[in-house]
Amino acid sequence: MDYTSIYNKKYLILLPAIAAFIIALIPTLKYQWPVGWDIIYHVQYAQVYAHNGFTLIDPLLNAPNGQKIGYPPLFHFLIAVIGTGLGVDFFQVARFLQPVLASLIVLSVSYVANKFYGKLAGFGAGFLMLSSLLLGRMFLALPENLALIFLPLAVYLYYRSLKEKNRKIALLGGILLIVIIATHQAATLCLVLAIISITLMELVVYRNFKALGNFISFFTAIIAIGVIGVISIWIIAPQLLQTIMQQGITAITGMSTSLPFNRSLGLYSYLENLGALVLIFSVIGAIAAIKRHQEKDNVILVWIIAMILLSNAYWFGVNVISYRVLIYLLIPLSILGGYGIHITYHKIKNYQLLSSKKVQIIFLSAILVISMLSAVLTVTDPDISVFSVKNEFGKVQIAPPSDSEVDLANWFQENGNKSRSLVISNQFTGMFLGSKAGMPMNYGFEFYATKTYPNMTLSQVKDQKIGYLVYDKRLVVPNEDSWLRVMSIQSEFFPLYYFSQNITTNFDRIKPDYATKVYENQDFIVCRVDY
Repeated sequence: MDYTSIYNKKYLILLPAIAAFIIALIPTLKYQWPVGWDIIYHVQYAQVYAHNGFTLIDPLLNAPNGQKIGYPPLFHFLIAVIGTGLGVDFFQVARFLQPVLASLIVLSVSYVANKFYGKLAGFGAGFLMLSSLLLGRMFLALPENLALIFLPLAVYLYYRSLKEKNRKIALLGGILLIVIIATHQAATLCLVLAIISITLMELVVYRNFKALGNFISFFTAIIAIGVIGVISIWIIAPQLLQTIMQQGITAITGMSTSLPFNRSLGLYSYLENLGALVLIFSVIGAIAAIKRHQEKDNVILVWIIAMILLSNAYWFGVNVISYRVLIYLLIPLSILGGYGIHITYHKIKNYQLLSSKKVQIIFLSAILVISMLSAVLTVTDPDISVFSVKNEFGKVQIAPPSDSEVDLANWFQENGNKSRSLVISNQFTGMFLGSKAGMPMNYGFEFYATKTYPNMTLSQVKDQKIGYLVYDKRLVVPNEDSWLRVMSIQSEFFPLYYFSQNITTNFDRIKPDYATKVYENQDFIVCRVDY
């Protein structure tokens, strides 16, 4: 085999994607549920679309009024179409999407790196992606990961439109922008910031004012769709357009345009999550790129700078979850790192170290082995499958579903009246019951599920269409006191309702008189309200 021409092999950029697929199969086959907490509510949205068609309201949450979905629908449509078309449980559809999404993300990055710097860079960029701890998030079945497949391609098409002075290519990149907008908000923001940054670089560094035409072309498709949408709403439902103008898009769709909190990262967390290989070779690539100072190098460097600034947006008073931005930073860093691998490979040849052919193949083999080993260690870590939320009383596991939660969902599937909602002290479990058993959840546990709430009557419970009271026996404060009461304890996403005394031994003092216990397992008690 001629190792000196290995970087010309056509199959080279496919190898990282194939490796990503195989590695992501490990947790996919090991665990019977898709990994992660987020997929529970994404499956629920897919169920809502499958049964109700397109809607802005999830009737299973905040029953009986429903709750705005607050997410673009494309990913949920994908699960619904595959699951309905094949007759497969939606959770299993999400589970087997894991290796597909991981491999397509890696393939997309490898392809773009190949277009920028050649096949060897594409090979290197793909394996650098696998070497990062962020692989633990990259294979999850999430709308964000679907969007990440298209994001590098959109940036590449915009760069190519500038290079070839072809606005049609920019328009094609803008079509990918529409796909991303229909998939995930944060990915949309990151793509738009990258495009703006690249355009500013063209205007300031190269005095290329024609880039404004490419910029406009990139956004032409979404502007056209927006104009058509506004006109359609104005004709069909003018009152809705008026509401949007008065209250904003968030009030109508529930899509958040800002974060209510900030989570920053220290320098060590950046280094740990991105990975040593990515950082080492991206530095090598950056040094070579700065020396060469070509347009494509500056595009990648500006893209990286934009993502670094976004991950530290709190410097400018803007709330950001820095960890969530790291995957968007990893993509251009890996592309630049792939170029660093390309540079190093050829330096070995030029220096004629020992037998340069053997050293070159040893070098590439080392990159492959280290990346694969790191990836396997990441996906085989037992903690990768367990997700918990913290509060003042400790941690509560929210994914994967416990045996008790699965048994509870099975009971509701067989016995639950879906025209009535449930209230539950653990609303994370309530979300799972909605996704798995189709049970609506009312958020008023503290009002309807305790005997001590003043002046609560069966008539009021009936008005809210509440049919079930569900108690998580694990949610008891560590130090019990003499006053039996329920406390709303804030945790991420949902509050949890803790009792001040053991639930099982004090259940007669807790349960309202209008409820009858109908089911109990290791962790949960279910009461039915008859009316």
